[in-house]
Amino acid sequence: MGIAEWVSIFMAVIAVATAIVTYAVFRSATDPVVIVYAQPDLQRQSIINLFIENIGRGAAHAITFRTSRPLPHQAFGIQQPVEMPEAMTSGAIVDGVPFLAPGQRISITWGQYGGLTKYIGDEAILVDVLYYRGRHKGLFAKKLQAASNLDVRIFGGSESAEHGFGPDLVKQLKTLNSTMTSIERRLRQGSVSH
Repeated sequence: MGIAEWVSIFMAVIAVATAIVTYAVFRSATDPVVIVYAQPDLQRQSIINLFIENIGRGAAHAITFRTSRPLPHQAFGIQQPVEMPEAMTSGAIVDGVPFLAPGQRISITWGQYGGLTKYIGDEAILVDVLYYRGRHKGLFAKKLQAASNLDVRIFGGSESAEHGFGPDLVKQLKTLNSTMTSIERRLRQGSVSH
């Protein structure tokens, strides 16, 4: 074999490698990525929600969840309750989710800090999310996986009041104070004129 043949083989190998890399980059940019996370509810003070979200650019199909231990269900209590909250026995995490579009998320009212920390304790709950890119049994279906870590201790001492009922309550109190001051002024003016 001469140099021309070796150069041709080398160029063919480079072309194949480039195609593989291009396809891998394309797939990573268009694949779904499903995560599970906890976040304080900014509208309902002290409530922590559990979110299932597809942060990728492709649709996720046949989503299932494996947890290192059962998740709590409606674990309410700002302070740690006396009784242990119940385990989650139904819902999206237990039953799975058939489909999540890109950017779509499911919100679950999960509980409050005290109830959740009583149940979860000091060891975070690991969540493995299994799902398919494309239809479950389609030609281009591929099984994908993501991992999440649920630990509510990070919310200890956090403050979400500035987005919840706090500002509305302050506005109402200011309006009430202004109204009371106005009434008081009118009453004083009426008593002086008599």
